[in-house]
Amino acid sequence: MNSEFKIKTGVRLPELDGLRGVAILMVVLHHYVAGQVKWDGVPAGAVFNAFSRLSWSGVDLFFVLSGFLIGGILLDQRRAENYFKTFYVRRACRIFPLYFLWLLLFIGVNHFLPRASGPDWWTEIFAPRYPNWAYYVFAQNFFVAQREIFGPLWLVPVWSLAVEEQFYLVAPWLVRFLPARKLPLVVLAIIAVVPLFRVFLYMFHPIVFAYVLLPCRADTLLLGVLCAGAVRNERARVWLEANRRWLYLALAVLLAGTWYLSSPRVCSRTSFEMVFFGYSWLGLLFACILLIVVTAKTSLIAGLMRVSWLRQLGIIAYGVFLMHLAVAGLAHGLILGRNLFIGNLIDGIVTFVAFLITLALATLSWRWVEKPIVDWGHSFVYTTHDRRPVK
Repeated sequence: MNSEFKIKTGVRLPELDGLRGVAILMVVLHHYVAGQVKWDGVPAGAVFNAFSRLSWSGVDLFFVLSGFLIGGILLDQRRAENYFKTFYVRRACRIFPLYFLWLLLFIGVNHFLPRASGPDWWTEIFAPRYPNWAYYVFAQNFFVAQREIFGPLWLVPVWSLAVEEQFYLVAPWLVRFLPARKLPLVVLAIIAVVPLFRVFLYMFHPIVFAYVLLPCRADTLLLGVLCAGAVRNERARVWLEANRRWLYLALAVLLAGTWYLSSPRVCSRTSFEMVFFGYSWLGLLFACILLIVVTAKTSLIAGLMRVSWLRQLGIIAYGVFLMHLAVAGLAHGLILGRNLFIGNLIDGIVTFVAFLITLALATLSWRWVEKPIVDWGHSFVYTTHDRRPVK
């Protein structure tokens, strides 16, 4: 059988941009609408609440995608002579410029404007909760776990960047030094142990530990790595393409289980069911969707991921992710004089305008800040033992 798909490092798959667009839409929905909208007297409110309860899991979709893309790069280049240097230079070029620019803006506001002089909404956005050095070294998720607060609104989303950066410190070593045949077994073993570790923390530590620490979220990231290995293994890829019905059956089962996880009693990020198996279940759901997208190009799901506006949203997703909460908080504070909340039509309009501003800022950021530096980072190429560059 001729395989219709062969993934290569450096080749941008439009379907993955679309999937990233779905992830950022889920994150924005969670922060802007879910838990913020007052639905009293609105007949469709209960239906929307049921739909949006798990929108917080957009970050889990990001984790699966990150594991897939980073894992794929590492698997492809594991024999390169400059494996570590090139990987970390490229990652730094992708993550650091906008992140540290955003962080410096936050620090600058706190330096030049007295902390106690602002109204409540200003304090909510800018008041520091952790020392600045925690953000410099991507250790903010440890402070989230310790203090059980996600920090000022300006920097709330970046706990997950800390998880990913910590993953980047570990994953290259696993891929580089574990034998190719043992790597999947080790990854599967870690995935199996992670839920048990979460339960241990659930029993003896604050519940937020299980949500924001890398050892508790490693299963989702490593599911992406497994998917990357599967599509690079000829036998596994051909089997997936020839037996897509099993992927669709798995998707149906995972969606049924996800419906249970979306029930009001279970859907909280801190419920026992979610901590024990829910995070892993959602990771499996997103991994299944990912495999369908990359191995079944003619499927309806893959077609939806190629929709132009969704792909464009995926391309600027990093900027949207960093900026969307701060922009919405500022819009509600400056225009309405209070914290982010949607209780009427005017609130909804302000939130929508904030989203449009976020899209504009993220587009400018991608064009003038991120992309030029990313392109420069790709001038560092992986080289094999015979000195041939590998992009």
